[in-house]
Amino acid sequence: MTAESPHDDAPRESDADPAAFAVATQLLEGMGGAALLFTRDGRLCAANREARTRFVIDDRAPLRSQRDTVVLSTVAPLAGGLLARVREGQVPVVDTCQVESTGQWLELRLVPCEGDLLLVSATDVTVRETQRVSLERAQRETDSLLGILPLSVRMGDLAGRIIHMNARAQAEHDEPRPATLRELWERDQPRRTEGDVRLAFLETAGMRALAGRSTQGELTVVRRGPDATVRVIEVDAAPMLDESGRVTGLILVDRDVTDRRPVAPAGVPAVVPSLVPAVVTPMASAPAAERESALTARMAADEQRIAQLVEERARALTAHDESTARDRRLAAIGRLAAGVIHDVNNVLNPIMAAAFLLRHHAESPDAVRDYADRIRMAAETGAATASRVGRFIRQEPTPPGTDEVLDLSVVAEEVLVLTEPPTPPQATDSAAVRVVRDYGAQVLMRGIPGEIREMLLNLVSNARDAMPKGGTIRVTTKVVGEDAQIIVRDDGVGMTEEVRERAIEPFFTTKGAKGTGLGLAEAYGIARRHRGTLTIDSAPGDGTAVTLRFPVERGAVTPTATGAVPASGAPVHILVVEDHDDGREFLCRIVRAAGHTADAVATCAEARERLSAPTGSSYDLMLTDVGLPDGSGWGLVTYARERLPKLRIGVLTGWEPRDSGQTSAGAEFVLRKPLRAAELLSHIGGRTAPDLLG
Repeated sequence: MTAESPHDDAPRESDADPAAFAVATQLLEGMGGAALLFTRDGRLCAANREARTRFVIDDRAPLRSQRDTVVLSTVAPLAGGLLARVREGQVPVVDTCQVESTGQWLELRLVPCEGDLLLVSATDVTVRETQRVSLERAQRETDSLLGILPLSVRMGDLAGRIIHMNARAQAEHDEPRPATLRELWERDQPRRTEGDVRLAFLETAGMRALAGRSTQGELTVVRRGPDATVRVIEVDAAPMLDESGRVTGLILVDRDVTDRRPVAPAGVPAVVPSLVPAVVTPMASAPAAERESALTARMAADEQRIAQLVEERARALTAHDESTARDRRLAAIGRLAAGVIHDVNNVLNPIMAAAFLLRHHAESPDAVRDYADRIRMAAETGAATASRVGRFIRQEPTPPGTDEVLDLSVVAEEVLVLTEPPTPPQATDSAAVRVVRDYGAQVLMRGIPGEIREMLLNLVSNARDAMPKGGTIRVTTKVVGEDAQIIVRDDGVGMTEEVRERAIEPFFTTKGAKGTGLGLAEAYGIARRHRGTLTIDSAPGDGTAVTLRFPVERGAVTPTATGAVPASGAPVHILVVEDHDDGREFLCRIVRAAGHTADAVATCAEARERLSAPTGSSYDLMLTDVGLPDGSGWGLVTYARERLPKLRIGVLTGWEPRDSGQTSAGAEFVLRKPLRAAELLSHIGGRTAPDLLG
């Protein structure tokens, strides 16, 4: 497929949500292997870098014009079958195929996501498949060897489950055969040969092996066979270890030596082992001793071979467990991608509506300010979503030092404004949702505005969804003791006890395809990151009340509006380094509107030229992006610091700031995009802490 011949019926790239799919692409980059996102009708939405090299993707053509049948043509036979199974309702599906052109083995996974999306991933499993063939051969050899040995062999995992036994071990017990070491202990009723004392479960050779201790030649009296016949067995046990020396399981080998070590019934003294040879004639004892010595040597060699095969088997089981865990992680990432797209679309909706109305009411200053505030608040909520995605990919916590004093009453009102249409809803009385505000004064806490706003947005959206026939949402804020509280209550369908207990589990939802299962889970996570708690009170038919409690901020000045622009202070001459054209232009407009002067460049080379010129010392501050086309902004920071030691430097990045001890060296402050004008201008004026990374 080429850019000149897209499908006639394909929607234009602009018909999609570019911001949503940009976030999805960023998320796919954090996955191992090639990953793509399709619509259910087969149109490509997003793809990471590896997918573009492995599959047939035309970078010159719009993604939405490219079909799965062409994109996945390199793995066509398998992909076609998997797609058919998905369309038949089988979810998720996974299978493995070999690429003829390269000989590589690929594992394809198809995971349906919310919003009629389908996540497709391909992982190179050539090494695993090669190992699988070798392990299967080793397993057959192991089974054959264990089948002919005059020994009972059992293998167990770390939980004490018996995962394999040879035929001789199976024949020692009737159905159902012991499935765990405890069941084996209960059936065998093991006793010591000396003193006829019952052997405790934790003292058995198998449990000692799980504790890391080996056993050799230990004599034990057991009851085995259909008639629970008393037998004497000689037990060897050893732990199975992984490459790092950790115990992953055990191998338990025993042999019946009753003929050599006879035992009397319970209550009758056992035959003393040292007296047994006395009943054997000297003529027969020598050949018997030689045969026993040869048998012992052969057993030792066999046991060494068994140990090697068992180790290979243990590694195979570990690889299988890792593959299963990877399947679960992939499914979770697919659901997260769908949830992120869902959240970003929710953010884009009020932005697009407010932008339209902003243009429509351009002559009204009050309307312009109102819609501008709505756009800003929605953008901050979207930024919080992107921030969480970045932390999820890198498994990083929320960076400290980025919070501020918030009034929960003010934030709640901002959220309710965002969730209400700009014009009165055209709903019938029976389906109308009434909102009751019960705000307390000075309900102050410390928090990240975008995250707190998004948390409340999720709760209000859930409350609306719980009342399909209409009802009342009551939002209450108050200070109780040392807690700043906010309660979102609805009189909707409510929850059962089982649903309430699972409500904060990620991806658990009762809304079917309409829900992502992320709303309450995200709200709970945000509350925990802010040292708060979330509790749910609900019953079927009685509605739901979600209560959030945060440490109250005492003695704080009432926070100003989050969009307020601080006084500009003394004019500052600024060098702006930003490769994105719109970002560079708007950044210059913001600082110039505050009374500062700005020169703008797009590359590291241009910035170095400006700084090395005779006029370079006239700059008071440099604002630089990190991802520049010809190098890293951090390298430019080092250059500027060496060239102009007195130059103030601020770094702007689209990623979550990392360890301040490494990455912020030489920078006075680091801000994450999208920028808040008030925060940026405060830093330019030198009125905030120099480092927000903490």
